[in-house]
Amino acid sequence: MDDLFIKGTDTLPTVSFKTSGEMKISGRALPEDAARFFKPMMEWMKRFSAEEITIEVDLEYFNTSVSKQLFELFKAADKNPDIKTVRVKWMYEDGDDDMRDSGEIFNELLPGIRFSFHTYSELKD
Repeated sequence: MDDLFIKGTDTLPTVSFKTSGEMKISGRALPEDAARFFKPMMEWMKRFSAEEITIEVDLEYFNTSVSKQLFELFKAADKNPDIKTVRVKWMYEDGDDDMRDSGEIFNELLPGIRFSFHTYSELKD
């Protein structure tokens, strides 16, 4: 299995899924067809095998259709019997309550996934 990399644009996030289990989605996520954009990620996640994975979500903005696709991606990771532990590192700007709330909703809906929440200012300390 190869790493998955999708170069971001002004409206599409950069995606880096590594076979080491380190995965990152970053940037702005406003695709016209979110299901189509997420399809390679879903397929990759369903085939992936690892003891533990960490998905870092570092999105400055995403729309409702992306929210649904993120939920489906997290579920696919959680349901994959070849992945034992799923961690999500949810990044947000200090004071961006909407972004933090979005992550907390995912956390509540997906109790099998270990979420952690980090502001950018925490990383500078």
